[in-house]
Amino acid sequence: MRFNFFLSEALSSLRRNWVMTVAAVLTVFISMAILGLVLVIDRNLNQGATSLKNRVMIEVFLKDSATPEQVAALKSRIESMPEVKGAPTYVSKDEALAEFKQRLGANAASILQNLSTNPLPASFRIYVKNPNEVDRVAARFFNDPIVDNTPGTHDGVRYAQQTVRRMLGTIDLVEKGMWVATIIFSAAAILLISTTVRLSIFARRREIEIMRLVGATNWFIRWPFVVEGFITGLTGSIVAAVGVFVVNWTVYNWIHNSSVNFLGIKVYPVWIQSGQWPLGLLPTL
Repeated sequence: MRFNFFLSEALSSLRRNWVMTVAAVLTVFISMAILGLVLVIDRNLNQGATSLKNRVMIEVFLKDSATPEQVAALKSRIESMPEVKGAPTYVSKDEALAEFKQRLGANAASILQNLSTNPLPASFRIYVKNPNEVDRVAARFFNDPIVDNTPGTHDGVRYAQQTVRRMLGTIDLVEKGMWVATIIFSAAAILLISTTVRLSIFARRREIEIMRLVGATNWFIRWPFVVEGFITGLTGSIVAAVGVFVVNWTVYNWIHNSSVNFLGIKVYPVWIQSGQWPLGLLPTL
């Protein structure tokens, strides 16, 4: 019964002081929307980073003189490496030529018409579990007798060494930056919402003084404000979560329709973004 009284008092107060109510809801909405966007961007960047790391590939080109037994032995050795993810993919000379023709498209016939033999070597395509180990895995094939290395070089083993290093460095920097941004925006959201709630209480200080004069206890005075804060915090957080979901969905559709989704952008449902709601309620209490 007492809770119903506090709830009715809180709703009446929200209606009477509708300007402060709107200001509080907008403050929560803006704070949680910014934080929600940061969290969604962070999730998608992590997803993109994982997708890029999974595409790090080592291609080992084989000499034409390699026998089937040597190729099978090399494949078995690759499969036994703990750093390698799954079985290596063997690409024969004919398959390599077919892929090359597909990349050339309509010009393939005119470009390759003077070739009497297939110049492309067979190869193994190897994916590593940890991109940081790609250098160590690649080095194991530098001196292999059936790897098609030009004398004095290791060009028979290719994996975009500098690109991989730059990619890993960039991903690490971005991930650290997003952690810092999340902490900063979380602290800013709590501070901003807390300040708005305190201003709302300060604007009604006379009402509080009158209630104290007539003998109201501190908790009797405080509970309507707690309920008000809960309502405004919950309302602003829900609207922010829905807004972030709509923005995420719109960006997702735009990226997929433009065929540039190389980072694996995902739409995270509202219930995932609801993790920010307690943050919107915390300062109001």
